[in-house]
Amino acid sequence: MIPDLWAEIDDAVLKCLAIGEATPADIGRRLGISEAAVVSVVAMLAAEGRVRVCRVALA
Repeated sequence: MIPDLWAEIDDAVLKCLAIGEATPADIGRRLGISEAAVVSVVAMLAAEGRVRVCRVALA
C-alpha cells in the first residue's frame, strides 16, 4: 500500500510541475501536503533523474 501512495504522490507532484514553475509551498497547498514533503519528493525525483532542479531564489 505504501509504495502505491508514494507513486501517487510522485505523479501528483510531476503533474503540478508539468503545468509550470511552482514553489514547494504552492505544490503542497495544491496537493494538501507539507512544503517539507514536497521538497523531499522533488529531491527523490531529482536523484532518480526524473526532474531537474534548476532554480533557487533568495527567500
